[in-house]
Amino acid sequence: MSLPGQVALSSHLRAAFTPVASISMPARPSVNSQLSQALILGGLIGFQALDSLTTHLGLALEHEELNRLMAPLMASRGELVAYAVKGTALAVLLAVLMLLHRRKPRVWQAYLVAGWLSAAAVVANVVQLLL
Repeated sequence: MSLPGQVALSSHLRAAFTPVASISMPARPSVNSQLSQALILGGLIGFQALDSLTTHLGLALEHEELNRLMAPLMASRGELVAYAVKGTALAVLLAVLMLLHRRKPRVWQAYLVAGWLSAAAVVANVVQLLL
């Protein structure tokens, strides 16, 4: 046998933990939405361009190349060849994206990570320029 206060308390607790259909949380934008894809692609290309610009400025100020893959290429073949290789690699990545984005939508997550890595490279270049 329960007391009247216990029944009221248990009904309040049940009501507090019962999901309410009228209250909905805004959904987090999916990586597969067109706006998200446009931002990912724009961010990747934009940060790649900023990386090239900050690298060029750093090399003009006689700083060393931070990218260990591109440093030997720049030392042996020059800056222009390194930028051509980088542009070609970016074009190949974009071609892969265009070919795979419908069959494998998770490829956008890889491009999101690539965009963040490009942003980190730009930050590293700016820090090197400021020091």
